[in-house]
Amino acid sequence: MMTQKRSTIWHWFLDGKIAPANLKAAMLEVYPHPNAKNWQLLIANILLYLGVLLFGAGVIFFMAFNWDALSHLNKFAIVETIFALFIGGFYLTNRAQKKQYLQQKSQHDQYHLQAQHNQQTYGWSLANAMLLGASIMLGALLALVGQTYQTGADPWQLFAIWAVLILPFAYIAGFDLLWLLVVVLLNVSLGLYLQSFASVFSFLLEDMQQIAIFGLVNLAIHLLFTLAKSCQWRGQLRFNCPMVEATSLLASLSAFTWLIVWIIFDFSYDFDSSEHITYYALLYLAILTSLFVWYRYRSPALYPLTLVLTSISTAIVSLLSKELFDSHDTIGGFFLIAMVVIGLTSGSLYWLKKLQTEFAQTAMLNSEEAAHE
Repeated sequence: MMTQKRSTIWHWFLDGKIAPANLKAAMLEVYPHPNAKNWQLLIANILLYLGVLLFGAGVIFFMAFNWDALSHLNKFAIVETIFALFIGGFYLTNRAQKKQYLQQKSQHDQYHLQAQHNQQTYGWSLANAMLLGASIMLGALLALVGQTYQTGADPWQLFAIWAVLILPFAYIAGFDLLWLLVVVLLNVSLGLYLQSFASVFSFLLEDMQQIAIFGLVNLAIHLLFTLAKSCQWRGQLRFNCPMVEATSLLASLSAFTWLIVWIIFDFSYDFDSSEHITYYALLYLAILTSLFVWYRYRSPALYPLTLVLTSISTAIVSLLSKELFDSHDTIGGFFLIAMVVIGLTSGSLYWLKKLQTEFAQTAMLNSEEAAHE
């Protein structure tokens, strides 16, 4: 968004709508130089969250190293006390932030205070750091219960239950790291589940089907956050997590790219397997076409289009590589593949650069229409 605003200002300057003497001031208005306070806040947030993560890891390693030296009561007392302290810290810091917001609230600066309050509530704040620490301790507590009482549960159940239990924390915080932790736990639990039952239900869960399931699950997560963020409703800000959207889309397209490469290299096109190959290929093409149309025309964005082009280029290079392995002229084949890689990369970069200019012009026109209204 910030890059689009700067590009819009630059086009206004090229069109003569901004004087050369005012260009620097306009750029600084959109993207001001960080002052000492901004740097201190950034460093403080980095140290805060790094400290919470290291503290949680330290508690887990402490319990593992002193497992035989501690009694069951001491183990549960340590983990539950730390968990309670994190929850109490979240309550106190969140209450202090709301109290400060109510004291400073006035009609003159209500908009700026509301934006600052939303950033503190849903962003990198001390309260959300407390919830992140509580989420880690909750996972440690679940692992402690399983190890102490030997419940016999499969490993995937631990991560699945952990993800479900921290869902309220992620929704309350509306914070990237917490939502990303939920997504990672869901993927880990799904992978362990498929690994545990693939041999039992091998006729249902083949390797290619597992890859397709991973791709579809992460695509569903991406669509969930995208739609929840774009729809106008009460919890809209709690799903504004660009990191989760980008990571889930990357994981989904990586899985589908792996799927199409597997089809190209490891499967013979005989009568028995051609039907399944057709289904997977059609699934791959349908998903990439839908993503391309959506992010090209409906919701223009460069990052998803870059992933789509990368996946298509990988499929093309894989297909040529397979033909290279089947041919006898390997030197000529490698030369051809090198030229194709250069051509695909150059063409994709050129087209993405043109799209960036087009998106900036569209954003400029939308800004002008909004200003006239």
